[in-house]
Amino acid sequence: MKSQIIKFIFTLILVISYSCSNDNSQQTNLEEPNIDKPQISVPFIIVVGQSNAEGYAPYSSAPLWLAGNNYELNGYSIWNKDRKIFQEFQLGVNVGSELNSDTRFGFDIFFAKRYIEEFNKPLLCIKQTLGGIPISEKGSGQIARWQASVNLIPKGERVMVLELAQKIKEAQDYAKKNNIKLIPIAILYLQGEADANHSRRLADYKNNFLILKSYLRNLAGNNKLPFINSEIFYRDNKYKKVNSIFKELNLNDPFFKTVNTSGNQTSIGDNLHYDAAAFEFIGNTMFNYYLDLKKINK
Repeated sequence: MKSQIIKFIFTLILVISYSCSNDNSQQTNLEEPNIDKPQISVPFIIVVGQSNAEGYAPYSSAPLWLAGNNYELNGYSIWNKDRKIFQEFQLGVNVGSELNSDTRFGFDIFFAKRYIEEFNKPLLCIKQTLGGIPISEKGSGQIARWQASVNLIPKGERVMVLELAQKIKEAQDYAKKNNIKLIPIAILYLQGEADANHSRRLADYKNNFLILKSYLRNLAGNNKLPFINSEIFYRDNKYKKVNSIFKELNLNDPFFKTVNTSGNQTSIGDNLHYDAAAFEFIGNTMFNYYLDLKKINK
């Protein structure tokens, strides 16, 4: 019975996505919600960060359960920023990253798989990730910044928090149009390398991260939303300093947990980007922490 329910809900989401993608190309004039249709509550996660949040694990290392299903994860749909719909995760088609057709993957698929299996519910995701992006506004020019104090970001650079806010607004408009209520359940975060590489950025990291964490929770509309991240590689003392900041802040925020990757820091060969095995550990541990934090929130 539970499997039939999840199949029904996910099929409905796909039908809605398909119908929306075949509407008139002008989607700015959203229809009013159909009050005759029952509203469906669907959980979603927000995935943010830089390259390790985006996921650099290659196609060839995909787990058998993904590869054997045409590289799709049934029940897991990610916001497609180009089509403005939630679309099923599939490597090479829609992964929600900067390049939507990327064939690489990250930790989020392992979290999603566990969630779907545990709760027999579909899971949605809004992802905002880009490689090499710091929080800090300091240092040499960047493509973008995660700085939540947006007035500090140099002109001409992308503002990641505002881009994420726009995605969330568009997703909420889409959901409202289709009588879907989006329920945020967690923010999953992996970032810090670009700030660790620059001493001035590193000096500000604790304060910048605290402001960003609060900003992201406010975007989701819940100041107690589970915020779960992972350590970055222990490359040098600067990288270890970032990890120590996370550990310190875990003590002050009961809804913030950091995955300790000691013993699981396997990379794609550069001692910087996690591989499939590490992502599996991170995603599974994030889900375990989510279950713990879910009990506290009750």
